[in-house]
Amino acid sequence: MSGKVLLSFDVEEFDLPKEHGEEISLAEGIKFSKVGLKRILKVLDKTGVKATFFCTGNFAEAESEILQDMLKSGHEIACHGVDHFVPKKTDIAESKKIVEKIVGKVYGYRQPRMQEIDYGVLKKCGFLYDSSVNPAFIPGRYNHLNTPRKPFRKNGVIEVPVSVATLMRVPLFWLALHLFPERLYARLAKMALKKTGYFTTYFHPWEFSDLEKWKCVPGYIKRNSGEKLALRLERLILMLEKSECKFVTYSDFVKDL
Repeated sequence: MSGKVLLSFDVEEFDLPKEHGEEISLAEGIKFSKVGLKRILKVLDKTGVKATFFCTGNFAEAESEILQDMLKSGHEIACHGVDHFVPKKTDIAESKKIVEKIVGKVYGYRQPRMQEIDYGVLKKCGFLYDSSVNPAFIPGRYNHLNTPRKPFRKNGVIEVPVSVATLMRVPLFWLALHLFPERLYARLAKMALKKTGYFTTYFHPWEFSDLEKWKCVPGYIKRNSGEKLALRLERLILMLEKSECKFVTYSDFVKDL
């Protein structure tokens, strides 16, 4: 099997406790995510895979050096709003300004929590692509069952939907690797790859940190998190590489469309 794999990470301050009524400072949230980010980079360095990192303005300003190091290692840096917990309409333009000051030209965007995006503003700000669509149904989040699975253009911007299972559009995003048996996840990924010609998923650095100390975080999210998730990610990469899949960044992928 051949095809392209787009591995991505939403590099944001850890704000999940706020969704469950527990406060966490911005500095603490960034520090917590940074631990997981280092674990991710260790896996990518070991496997030789290049990925795309969608970064919030908050994280980029606080950890500019690690972003520059990631860029030098061949990874792509893209935008993910400014403040992940309190998104604003001005974030698209502001995040581009912040991130480009650190790493240079940025081509892609992903809206926090995969919420609705204004393609006209993306185009005006000079973004080439977006990846804010999960073509699935997740109660309380979104319903995109009628959205194409393959990349499409809207207002001059290329939308790259996140991959879903071929049957019933089961999301193959971050949580699925926590909960599904690894071989099942890999099989579903390969099926999606065969159907669309590419496979893409996304994770968050905080998933690769120690979530056990946070009592407010649901158990299903804590399952197979931290170092366990890092090992799962490494094994997934190796299984896909055995299928002769080529790992590419988002910008390299969309330039060939």
